[in-house]
Amino acid sequence: MKLLRITAFAEAVTLILLVCVAVPLKYMLGMPAVVSAIGPVHGVAFLGFLVVIMYALGEGLISRWGALRLFLGSLIPFGGFLNERWLARQAAETPQ
Repeated sequence: MKLLRITAFAEAVTLILLVCVAVPLKYMLGMPAVVSAIGPVHGVAFLGFLVVIMYALGEGLISRWGALRLFLGSLIPFGGFLNERWLARQAAETPQ
């Protein structure tokens, strides 16, 4: 569950950097290199998050609904932060 929270947070931060920093810099100041740098980092973070979601689903740490929720949240800016908070609540409710 901790790895899922870490990857959710990393995916959320890289998406925010991409959407709120890199893309405006590209179109407002003509700096496409920022998107070229942050884009692949976000891509790796997103794919890693998907792999960890599939692993957690296979291990029974989350339900299918939970996996779908995490995936959909990762597509929306700031949704990843909601995912991380939801995972924190799930971890607190789950007996160790």
